[in-house]
Amino acid sequence: MRPMDHRKRWTMALLALILIIVAAACEEKAPESAAPALQGGAAGSLPTRTVKPIVSFTPRFTATPLPSLTFTPSMTPRATETAAPPSATPTETPSPTPTVEGEIRSTTNVNLRAGPGLSSNIEQTVRSGTQVGVIGKQTDAEGRLWYKVVLTDEDGEEQRLWVLAQLVITDYETIVAQPLVIETPEPDGESAAVAATPGTPLPTLAGNRVNVLAYCQGRIRPPRVTTADSVYVEWSWFVARPEYMDQHLENVTYEVRLDGKLLDNWQQYGEEMTQESGRWITYWYYPVGRLAAGEHEVTYRVTWNERVSDGYRDFGPGTARESETGDCRFTVTSAG
Repeated sequence: MRPMDHRKRWTMALLALILIIVAAACEEKAPESAAPALQGGAAGSLPTRTVKPIVSFTPRFTATPLPSLTFTPSMTPRATETAAPPSATPTETPSPTPTVEGEIRSTTNVNLRAGPGLSSNIEQTVRSGTQVGVIGKQTDAEGRLWYKVVLTDEDGEEQRLWVLAQLVITDYETIVAQPLVIETPEPDGESAAVAATPGTPLPTLAGNRVNVLAYCQGRIRPPRVTTADSVYVEWSWFVARPEYMDQHLENVTYEVRLDGKLLDNWQQYGEEMTQESGRWITYWYYPVGRLAAGEHEVTYRVTWNERVSDGYRDFGPGTARESETGDCRFTVTSAG
C-alpha cells in the first residue's frame, strides 16, 4: 500500500470520529434510554443536559411579625360606699370676756389665790369693801364657784387672782353647769323644777348654773336668771374652829323654801367643811333646776335643838339668837 493511501485512510477515520462525537453532543438523552454500551462490554455514562434548578432568592431574615400586646383585664374594684367627709361644724367665735364690777364683802379679810381652789397659793389678802373687776369664773373639784378678778396692788401692778364667789358682790353670775334636776311641764304649760331624789341618777341638762343666795336680801344683789339656767339655792355656816361645826350639824334644822315649797333632804347637798380666810365654813348648794319666767322668792330659817356656839356668839334655845332668818327675791326672764 502506498503511503498516501494510508494517511488518507486515517484522516477519514478521524473525521468520522469527530462527526460522531459532535452528533452525540447535540442529541438529548432520552429520559429512560439505556446507556450505550462501550466497546469491550462495559457500560458508560454519556453526559446529558440537565436542567439546572431555578435558584429562588430566599430572604436570609424572615420578618416575623411582633405579637401585639394584649392587655389582660385586671380586677376592677367595685365601687364601695365611701362616707362623705363630715361637713365643717361652725365654730362659735368666743366673744371677749367682759369685765364686771365687783366688791369683796366679808366679816374678815379675804384671801386671793393663784388658782380656783383652796389648795392654791394665797397671793394677796384684801379687806372687805375692796373693789375688783370680775373677768372669769370656774368651779373647783368640790363644786365651789370661784371668780377670777383683776385689781391693782400697792405697787400699781395689775393682779389677776381667784376668790370664792361667795365673797364677791357682782352681776357676773353664770358658769358652765352640770345640772342635777329634771324640768317637768305643769298643766298650764309652765315649767317647774323637781328636786333630786337621793340615790337617783339624773340626766344632764343644757344651760348655765346660777347660785341664788337664800338670804341675799340686804346683803348682795340677786343674780340675773333666765329660763335656760339651772338654779341652785345656796347657803353656808362658818365657825371659828372645826369642833363648833360638828356641834352645829348635830342640832341644826334648815327650813329653806322656794316659792313656799320646802327644800327637803337638804343634808345631802352639804359640802365638806373647808378653811377660808381664817375660819371654817360649810356650803350647801340645793339644785332646783330651771324656773318659769317671773318673780320668785326663797325664804330661809334655821333653828337648833340645843344651844350651840360658832366661836363668836351663841345660838339656839335660851339665847338671843334662837333662830336666823332671811330671804331672797329674784326675777327669772325668758331666755328667748
